[in-house]
Order: sequence, then structure tokens, then C-alpha cells
Amino acid sequence: MRLAAVALVLGLWAVPHVARACSCMMLPAPAVAVERADAVFEARVESVSAEPSGGEGVGLLRYDLEVLRVWKGELGAAAQLGSRASSAACGRSLLVGKVYLIYAARNEGGDLTDNMCSRTRLASTADEDLALLGPGSSPLAGRPATAPTSREPPRIAPPAPDLGPAPIARRGCAIDGERGASGLLALVTLALARTRTRARAR
Repeated sequence: MRLAAVALVLGLWAVPHVARACSCMMLPAPAVAVERADAVFEARVESVSAEPSGGEGVGLLRYDLEVLRVWKGELGAAAQLGSRASSAACGRSLLVGKVYLIYAARNEGGDLTDNMCSRTRLASTADEDLALLGPGSSPLAGRPATAPTSREPPRIAPPAPDLGPAPIARRGCAIDGERGASGLLALVTLALARTRTRARAR
């Protein structure tokens, strides 16, 4: 009898802590849920992958999402959401291909997380929430990356020096200083000699 009681106590003690059912308070109203959440958005579940436990005995699920509309937080067109893999640990289970209105929190690393105690739900059943939230906004567009280039920037030739106004071209022949004077003297002498020759001939 004593052995059976001891075995029962040991069996109860060996039950993992995560086997306890998840216990959540009453879900908040939409306005309160928006205030408490770090991000509120509508997204379609693209895929889900399981990650090993981080030493706490419970694995994680990682959801890849296509973000459709955003009401709170800065989100791009694609996002990831983490949650516990076990519903006993309040893990959130999302179906691939379905569209959800998600009230997410951010952990210490800045990653989006969710659990069963949030107001997350299928968008098709979120009429009350959507009436309060309004149309929302589009996710942030990704910025195109600038491809590196090995081309050198174009070299710009320096401007020509300012030499002032161009000299005015003169018509006719220009007479150089010394050469012009001697040539002019020779012409005068030749003219005088011709004049004297003609006078003697008469």
C-alpha cells in the first residue's frame, strides 16, 4: 500500500510543468488590445517551421507572414512571428494560407511574438476590431540596395583661365616699330629721287 502511494506521488511529480493548461484572463476589448500590443496588423500565413526548445522544454513555431495592412508598428511586406509550439504553454496555432488580424508583442530581441492570451483572430471574424481600426495602411516598401561599382567618377576638366576680352582685329597691315620706320624712310627717299630725276629731264 505504501509502495503504491509513493509511486503515485513520484508519478505526479514527474509530470512536466508545461502539461498544465494555459490560463488567460478575459480577452481585452479592441481598443485596449491595440494599446497593449507592440504591433497590430493583418497578414496571411505563408509557412510555418518548428525550432528546437531553448532549454525550457518547449519548442517554438516560426510563422512566415505576408503583411497586408498595418495599424500599429513599422512592418515591411514580409514578417516573422514566433510562438510556443505547445498550447499548454499558451502557444498560438495559425493555419497556413489563412488571413489573421494579429496583435503581436516584441521580445527583448525585437522579434514579434504572440500567444493564446492576445486578441489575435481570423480576419473573417474580426468585424468588431476592424470597425474600430479603420482602413489601416500599407506595409513599408523595401528600399532597393545600391549595387557597388568599380567605375571611377567622371573627371571634370578645370575651366579655362580668364584672359580678359579678345583683342580687336585691325584691318590692313600692321607696321612694326623699327622696321616700319626704316621702310617708310626708304619710300620717301625713293620718291624724292624720282622727283629730282624728272625735273632734270625737263
